[in-house]
Amino acid sequence: MSRLRDMPLRYRLGIPFLFLALFGTFSLVALAIISQDVLIGQEERERLHGYDRALDHNMSLQGRWAVSLASSFARNPEVVSALAERDRLRLIQLCYPAYLFMKEDYGISQFNFHILPPRMFLRLQRLYEFGDELSYRQTILDALFTGKEVFGLEKGLTGYGIRGVAPVFQEGNIIGTVEIGFSFGATLMQGMKKQFDIEVSILVPDESQTAFRSVLTTFPRSFQRTDPLYVRVFRESRPEILLEHLQGQPYAILVRTVHDYKGNRVGLVEFCVNRTATLDLLTRYRWVMLGVGIVGMFLSVGGIYVISSYFTRPIGRMISFARSIAQGQPVKPIKSYPSGEVGVLAEALDDMLASLDESRRKIRDYTDNLEAMVQERTRALRESEEKYRTLVENVPLVVYRTLGDGKTIFINHYIEVLMGVPVNRVLEDAAFWKEKVWEEDRPRIWPLMDLCLEEGRAFKEEYRVLDREGNLVYVVDHALPVLDEEGKVETVDGFLMNVSDRHRLQNQIIQTEELRTLSQISARLAHEIRNPLVSAGGFARRLLRSLPPDEEVYRPKVEIIVREVARLEKILETTLSYLKPIEIAAEKSSLNQLIRSVIEDQGELLESRSIQVEFNLSPTLPLVPIDTLLFRNALDGILSVLLNQCRFGTRLRIRTYLGQNALNLEMQFSGIQLSLDDMDHFFYPFTSHESPPELLDLPLAKMIIHRHGGLIALEQKHPHELTLSITLPV
Repeated sequence: MSRLRDMPLRYRLGIPFLFLALFGTFSLVALAIISQDVLIGQEERERLHGYDRALDHNMSLQGRWAVSLASSFARNPEVVSALAERDRLRLIQLCYPAYLFMKEDYGISQFNFHILPPRMFLRLQRLYEFGDELSYRQTILDALFTGKEVFGLEKGLTGYGIRGVAPVFQEGNIIGTVEIGFSFGATLMQGMKKQFDIEVSILVPDESQTAFRSVLTTFPRSFQRTDPLYVRVFRESRPEILLEHLQGQPYAILVRTVHDYKGNRVGLVEFCVNRTATLDLLTRYRWVMLGVGIVGMFLSVGGIYVISSYFTRPIGRMISFARSIAQGQPVKPIKSYPSGEVGVLAEALDDMLASLDESRRKIRDYTDNLEAMVQERTRALRESEEKYRTLVENVPLVVYRTLGDGKTIFINHYIEVLMGVPVNRVLEDAAFWKEKVWEEDRPRIWPLMDLCLEEGRAFKEEYRVLDREGNLVYVVDHALPVLDEEGKVETVDGFLMNVSDRHRLQNQIIQTEELRTLSQISARLAHEIRNPLVSAGGFARRLLRSLPPDEEVYRPKVEIIVREVARLEKILETTLSYLKPIEIAAEKSSLNQLIRSVIEDQGELLESRSIQVEFNLSPTLPLVPIDTLLFRNALDGILSVLLNQCRFGTRLRIRTYLGQNALNLEMQFSGIQLSLDDMDHFFYPFTSHESPPELLDLPLAKMIIHRHGGLIALEQKHPHELTLSITLPV
């Protein structure tokens, strides 16, 4: 340390700057290398995701091409006539040359005709294989059901293909479908390899779904992948990127799932990009940046040494100047300033001298104005006390302070809101602290108050007081004693908080548990009633069958018994259905599609009553987790009852929209009017509604919507117009 202190200033400045230069240079080089790696990694990820999008685009393009070709053949009058007449030879004469041309020049691998019910009528690629049932082919079922062209990846007799299916119409009726498809495999992968210079592979899982083998690949040899990442991608349907060495070469790999038309996972697609050239370029740039950093470091250290030598010369004079200031000697400002930072230091010394003179002047002024400052601080203290008092007065709690004998010396005005007692009366009544407690609670609370005043024990208890209208209010009293130097209670500080709402909530919870217990008892009772009722009904029906039809004495009475037993069995069955727990198997579904499906189910009723349906469905609705079957049955039951209440020739408006954290469904029925009693009891059990018996009962429909976390409301907003609102959480 002594050597360091004796070392010239330029050397002492140069040593830390040397370390700073080393640190700065290597930090910048490391940052540049890391940034370069990040940028190149981002570029590789973008390229891989671009190949992923290119695969989807090519598959979609082939699907649209296939469905366009299928649609053109489906609109050919001769093809329609031949298919309607089931003339297989005529179809071969019309389409087989075109199939050979498209197969040779465009890679078409499937050209099929189907008839109703969905059954294979003709395969141009396999002329002697037909007649097999096709109900497992979703594309064909959707084309027949919707009457529109569809396309997608689907597996058939000849394997997976990107297939387009178009319905064939004759006189407005669907008589069959035409299917044209591209093979999903080598042609598509070779095209991507030729276009992007990448390796593409299709992998399928084994039976345990823990290993994947390549069924098609642009690599020279087939292979098998057992990396857990492939299993995770296949199960979660989320693309993943990894860096690995394959066949001795570094590759960036993107793995994604492939789904068929039904949305089922059928395998994985692997895109591999060779990283050899990229890594070589990275290595070369790292050495260049390191060399530039070392050269810059040496240049900066040399420059620092030269500059420090130049600027440390006038420092001695400034040191003498500073010492004179420290000793209180009269000094004059430095008139000639060196350049650069040393000049700034000289200016700072002059500023320090001026600041010192100013501080001395302020001290003299401060001494002269001390009394005025004390008064100002006293006024600020009063303002602070007033702010505290305002805060205490406005807080929604009763804040109080009592002496050791129980006399109240302070209480805020909230006591008037809580109990309707004026503040002056509280301060005058020495027994108010204890008398405010409700008579039934005094045996429990007064001993605690006595211990607080006598022994200084804090307490926090709940009891009841009377409000200004004479009603009982539940409060929590938290009392904190303050002791003096001798350990005696000097004051008691505390507050009262109104907890009536919490008490009511606790009662509601208790009532809910009681209702749950009652429901369990009711379920047990219903099961106990069922056994004798079944026996009575069985013997009554058996007795009725044993009586001759013309018997006039006992047969009418037995029929009444059978009818009434049947009605009791129906009531018991309904009761058990209400008590049965509803299990929700939620899956993400489209609310708009579900609504359209329900309206299609009600098509016969809508047509019979001439009801027009207007849709206003939001196209931006997200998928919502619901049990599709239960929710659909609930909507069917509610809609059927309301449609039967509508007049003939009216209108039904259906609207969906996205609210704040919720999906909203509104159905407006015109030409319908219910009384207030009917609307209040609309979802009550054992209420008669005009709906088919196989539909879900209205109370169960409401329970299902509530089990989904939703809300349902029925309102008569305008005369002869009823609005049904359903809200589901997103």
